[in-house]
Amino acid sequence: MKKGLFFLMLLLFLNVIAFAIPEIMVSESSLNKEINIEMKLYRLKLDQNGHILNFELYDSRAKKYELVYEYTGDSYNILDTQNMTEILPSNYNIRLAEDQSYIEINYFFPNGGQKIYKFYNDPNYHFDVQFKNLNRYVVLPSISFSSGIRYSGNVFVSYIDKSVLTGEALDSTLAIYTPEEIEFSQNQYLTPLNYSDHKIISYLGPTKKIFIKETFDGIEEGNTYSTIIDLMQDLGKFGPFTNIFYWFVNFFWWLFKVTGNFGWAIILFTLIVNAILFPVYGRQKKSMIEMKQLQPELEKIKKKYKNPQKQQEETMKLYKEKGVNPAGGCLTSLIPLPIMVILWQVIYYFEGSYAYNPRFLFWTDLSQGGFQANFFLLLIAIIASLINALLMSQDARSAWTSVIMSVVFPFILIALPVGVFIYYSLNMVIQTLLTFVYNRIYNVKGITIRQLVGLGPKPVRR
Repeated sequence: MKKGLFFLMLLLFLNVIAFAIPEIMVSESSLNKEINIEMKLYRLKLDQNGHILNFELYDSRAKKYELVYEYTGDSYNILDTQNMTEILPSNYNIRLAEDQSYIEINYFFPNGGQKIYKFYNDPNYHFDVQFKNLNRYVVLPSISFSSGIRYSGNVFVSYIDKSVLTGEALDSTLAIYTPEEIEFSQNQYLTPLNYSDHKIISYLGPTKKIFIKETFDGIEEGNTYSTIIDLMQDLGKFGPFTNIFYWFVNFFWWLFKVTGNFGWAIILFTLIVNAILFPVYGRQKKSMIEMKQLQPELEKIKKKYKNPQKQQEETMKLYKEKGVNPAGGCLTSLIPLPIMVILWQVIYYFEGSYAYNPRFLFWTDLSQGGFQANFFLLLIAIIASLINALLMSQDARSAWTSVIMSVVFPFILIALPVGVFIYYSLNMVIQTLLTFVYNRIYNVKGITIRQLVGLGPKPVRR
């Protein structure tokens, strides 16, 4: 009892310290007159005239930054309404929030106006650009050519699927909400200012509904988010079949919000999904055990009848007498497969965001992968798989195939982020427990390690 209480308190403590967020890295170059900002999911560079010079997203799978935006005279530039020339600020300052939740770069204009960038340190890839006391036009940026741009009213989207320079996949979206309607003039997308405070809300990140929704869902009672999705569908994204996938994504996101930790969300997600699939798994285990119980009689048929046709007839006759469907286990094992693939993708969907949950139990960053990061989970997965292989086997020869796969397969997955490996190893533990329980219910035994290596039963001490 005391040990259980201690372990529970330890988990709670480790969970509490998991809420620290990554630091914002900021530096200024007096030589190049640039401001460099780096967060876990992206980094960008601004100049002293209020332009975002470039914007790079971090690709967790490739472990490198991908350029998605480069300045071409369209970084929320402020234009004079008479002659359409750019108005430049006279100075600027930088303010970093004490809790590292955001960073502000405030540009001051000669007439008393201000342009303020506010970049948030969270998993949602969003930032604001606020304008005060300015009566001008603002030029909206884009990350694609005109074929990848749509706008309606005060909503603007720009989508790019691959890099123009390298051809590498980007699948990135820039979505913008402006208080005033957007105009297209002189090959520029403009929105007017009229001295009052204006805030343009922007999203620049991977094309993922959940983060776009987090940024825009509360604006105009969700109409802004709906408009963005409609415009994206017009660009060929978010087809009707993605709704099934996003049902799981939203459910996982809800678990994250409830627990406040991606690690606990993954564990709860795995447990709930396994509970829902329990009838299917149960039928699969039962069918496999029934086949295992018939194995001695099947061996007798093989020895008795050498004619393959007669052997097949007797085998089918035995199945019919015992009421066993040999395809039952295979068919039921296929049902969870597409669901498992979807779940795997859901866990992977938030891969980069794990970086904003830097500590979970023993791990400092769930987005990291590799042997060192996954060593503990690798041991759990291998041990669980080995036990499962022994419980499901009847002889050493058939067991060795499963044992080799049990050791090799987790190593194939070793590069996966810790967040995904938690799901995989926990799933292996659950499957092993189910096999153990069903073996006990149907009084079926597997083989021991001694039998696996050909040592036979353990000698009895007298």
